[in-house]
Amino acid sequence: MNTMRTFMRNYPMVTSAVIFPFVFIFIYTMLSLFIEIFLPIILSIWITGFVYNMLTHDPNNSMTNNIFWTTKYYK
Repeated sequence: MNTMRTFMRNYPMVTSAVIFPFVFIFIYTMLSLFIEIFLPIILSIWITGFVYNMLTHDPNNSMTNNIFWTTKYYK
């Protein structure tokens, strides 16, 4: 293990070039997962709340910007 650490310290560019593809694949996979799965879910929930508020709330109501659209507003 010490010989590998010594090699890594002596040749940082080579070590970085070896580590880079693994880190790149990991980050690319995580971003792909976020963009293709989590982001559409988050946007769908947000748009659902927006449409729900448009359809159910009175336009003269002072609670038009309720970000907690699933909860009831009690005064």
